[in-house]
Amino acid sequence: MKIGFLGCGNMGSIYAGYLSQVHDVYVFDVSEATIDSVKKNGILIDEPDGTTLSFRPKMATTNPDDIGPCDLMIVFVKYMFLADALRNAHAMFDDHTMVMSLQNGIGNTDEIAKVVPTNQILCGTTAHGGNTIAPGHVRHAGTGATQIGTIDPANMDKVREIAAAFEAAGLPCDAKEGNPLNLVWHKLFANIVINAQTALLNVQNKFTNDNEDAHYLGDKMVREAIAVANATGGHFDVEEEVKGAFNVAVLTGENRSSMLQDVDNKRRTEIDIINGAVVKLGAEAGIPTPYNDFIVHMIHAKQATY
Repeated sequence: MKIGFLGCGNMGSIYAGYLSQVHDVYVFDVSEATIDSVKKNGILIDEPDGTTLSFRPKMATTNPDDIGPCDLMIVFVKYMFLADALRNAHAMFDDHTMVMSLQNGIGNTDEIAKVVPTNQILCGTTAHGGNTIAPGHVRHAGTGATQIGTIDPANMDKVREIAAAFEAAGLPCDAKEGNPLNLVWHKLFANIVINAQTALLNVQNKFTNDNEDAHYLGDKMVREAIAVANATGGHFDVEEEVKGAFNVAVLTGENRSSMLQDVDNKRRTEIDIINGAVVKLGAEAGIPTPYNDFIVHMIHAKQATY
């Protein structure tokens, strides 16, 4: 399978690296430092057991025209840049290419749909985590299953084919039927507990579970999020989802969240499609979300200090 990557940051590196073992992987990134490193050293991944692996994609380039249309295009670009990035990388997809997002938050597929027909869009979630060491070099901070689904039920055969392609590369992957946004909401609940708090407090994920005050705030925010999800078509068990969200904080306890890494590097965060999505959809559904609203304003204030 010819697989193209739009973005080779933490998650792009992990997926591009593993998939390159058995598939033709093409990596596009606007960072010359990242592409130069990949060309010279391969994609370097420090595994939890202390080993460092080097993976060689078929091509790494800052020019998407070099790649041409792919069978599957996986996007790992922040939502605020996603539509423009896809327009820039139009040479990498045509009318047979499936375009997939595994990113956090509610709204990535809407951005993709500005450029790509809805029947070519897949989305899902990942339990993998990564921290940047240097351009083209990441620490694999957490592992787990990838779950993928399709907005168009007619594409389920393609979803299963892609899941099998991931499995062949050592990436456990489940092809899920039904509304794929349910997968995204489920992952979002953990993001709600972890991301903004760790970004503000400069702590690892486990703090949100272990500290009494952080646990209290996380609990309030995730209950608001579940109420909004259920008011907008979901069918989530509140106590089960609360428990699951905090369990993710424990299982990824040593990780520094992606939002914390954004704050560390003085980058704009994805708060508006995580807690911000809860606030927006809650307002539309008439569901109060004061705790999530508070944390959104705090992250915006933090960004203003850069």
